Amino acid sequence: MRHRLRVLGPLALAATLTVLAPHDARAATGTFVYHAQRGGAPHDLTDPVDGRCYAVGDAQGVTGNETDRPAYLYDTPDCRGAASYFPAGFYGHQTFHSVAFIR
Repeated sequence: MRHRLRVLGPLALAATLTVLAPHDARAATGTFVYHAQRGGAPHDLTDPVDGRCYAVGDAQGVTGNETDRPAYLYDTPDCRGAASYFPAGFYGHQTFHSVAFIR
C-alpha cells in the first residue's frame, strides 16, 4: 500500500499541476482594422494576442474585425470599464481608445 502511494502521489501532483498551470497565450487569427481619425489612413493589428490590451489612441471611424475572435472596445486607454462587443467578421463606425480580444 505504501509503495502505491509513493508512485501515485507524485503522478497525481504532476497531473494537477499540468491542469492548473497557465497555458501559452493564444493569438486570434486575422487582422483588426481601425482608423485613428475619420478619413485617415487605416491601422491594423495582425493576429492579436488573446487577453492583451491594445491602446489605439483616439480610434474613430470605420472599424473591421477580420479576426476569428470577438473584440471588446473600450472608452479608456487601458481596457477598463464597460466594453462594447464587436463580433468577428463585423464592420462598423466606432469610437474607442483600446481593444482586447477574448476567446
